[in-house]
Amino acid sequence: MEPLIEAHELLRAFGTDANPFISNSPIAVEVNENPRVGYLSWHIPKSMLLNLYSDLLYGVGIIKGYYELMVDLVTRGIARERHVVLLDEIDNRHSAIAYMVFKALGFRHVSILNGSKISWLIHKGPLCTCNGHAYKGSFDPRNWLNITVNFKDYFVNFDQVYELVTNNNIGSNTLLIDTRSPCEYIGDDMDIWGHIPGAINMPWNLFLEPQTNRFRDHDEIRKVVDNYGLSPSDDIILYCRTGGRSALVWFVLTELLGFSRVRVYLGSWLDWLNHGAPIKRGKEP
Repeated sequence: MEPLIEAHELLRAFGTDANPFISNSPIAVEVNENPRVGYLSWHIPKSMLLNLYSDLLYGVGIIKGYYELMVDLVTRGIARERHVVLLDEIDNRHSAIAYMVFKALGFRHVSILNGSKISWLIHKGPLCTCNGHAYKGSFDPRNWLNITVNFKDYFVNFDQVYELVTNNNIGSNTLLIDTRSPCEYIGDDMDIWGHIPGAINMPWNLFLEPQTNRFRDHDEIRKVVDNYGLSPSDDIILYCRTGGRSALVWFVLTELLGFSRVRVYLGSWLDWLNHGAPIKRGKEP
């Protein structure tokens, strides 16, 4: 299953009588942090809603427990054997976090809608303004025995990053990449801006088309990565402000380019500040 799906492909897969309970029909899931502004204003017909900061995370940077997540998702009708298509309001940063969580939970058939809801509008897909859709499934714990779920393959925490920084291992053994804007990285305009010492700046929006928020062509993405001297074998940790932009870059490196050792500091900059850890300002890492 391709990690990216186009709007016209999703339209064709849905047809006119899409039913989330038909095994070969994708389940469209909108990931949102403000449903009233996003999902409830309009959404893809028969799509489901996941609130990023209540259904998947306990606020910024804290993932819910495996069992709690699986019970919630499966009882909503989102099962691991189904093809799940993720989208969000604008640029897929929330979809990217959800994608990582779904993959860590063992979902094998997960895609992100390229261009997200903007692409759906461009392709004149049907819209729904109802209060939402709820589907039901049954959770049987016996189906989830002997399942290995390791969030550590996808995410790192403050202690891990802090140890790397204080032991001067950033740049030698591990690359730390700040995916925020140069203004945030440099930190000239606001006291809360700056970067983690040793981090290089590779802005997330280098990988998106500015007008449509679609991912750039593979050759363009590869050129950006090559300009930063990154290799698929590099051990890389990504961060941003709250995890979304770095998750999107993780998706680019891992799913589109085949990098194998990339993880996200999900708490990111806000978590680093909350711990009172050292920061650096200016253009140098």
